[in-house]
Amino acid sequence: MCSIEPYQIERKLAHLNPHKACGPDEIPYRFWRDFSARLAEPLCCIFNCSLRKGVFPSVWKRANVTPVPKVATPVDITKDLRPISLTPTVSKVLESFDGQWILDELDGKLDGRQYGALKGISTTHELVDILHHWHHAIENNCAVRAVFLDYAKAFDHVDHSIVIQKLLDLGVSKVLFRCLCSFLVERKQRVKFSEYITDRLTLNGCMLQGSYLGPLIFLILINDLTARCLLHKFVDDTTLTEIIPKDGWF
Repeated sequence: MCSIEPYQIERKLAHLNPHKACGPDEIPYRFWRDFSARLAEPLCCIFNCSLRKGVFPSVWKRANVTPVPKVATPVDITKDLRPISLTPTVSKVLESFDGQWILDELDGKLDGRQYGALKGISTTHELVDILHHWHHAIENNCAVRAVFLDYAKAFDHVDHSIVIQKLLDLGVSKVLFRCLCSFLVERKQRVKFSEYITDRLTLNGCMLQGSYLGPLIFLILINDLTARCLLHKFVDDTTLTEIIPKDGWF
């Protein structure tokens, strides 16, 4: 049974960055950090109750979506802005516990060629491995073909029913499975830009950019993406490499 101790919550709260923007609850990070010792025990009761019942609190499933520019001067609202979701701070803390337990349970089951959103690996590791294979092929008089794939609006096109089935296929424990299902459904968000705020809408799919569990769930979604040639993944970016012997050139 997954359970959380007060000291674990206090430790996470005490290391929060006070300069980060708060979510729809409008409670600043500094508050959680400065009063971490006092807040740890009541939060522990709430977190453990959520785990036992398999219910992610609905008030923590609300988000403010902030459009963040991908380029210096945005021109196209559909291409040049990234929708980052600001969620309540305590939601991220609870997600971090769930996420670590999921990673522990999926140890050895996640694709070894996935270099994104996982602790201890990065784009640097991916690039080093790709270049190693390319250079080795060229040194052996082989040719290299590469295809670079980037899913359009990948996080916005996540089908929750497919994610849930893949969680079952990977053998995630019942406790975490119920919590994840509750985390995914009936999420509400609104766009907030400067002083302008839209009405809330209930999502029927997609995955949050800005949450702790969002990238991890997306990794689970594309975990079974394979190919007959060499494949490298960095979250939703995929590189396919074909090594062609000299006698196969044309």
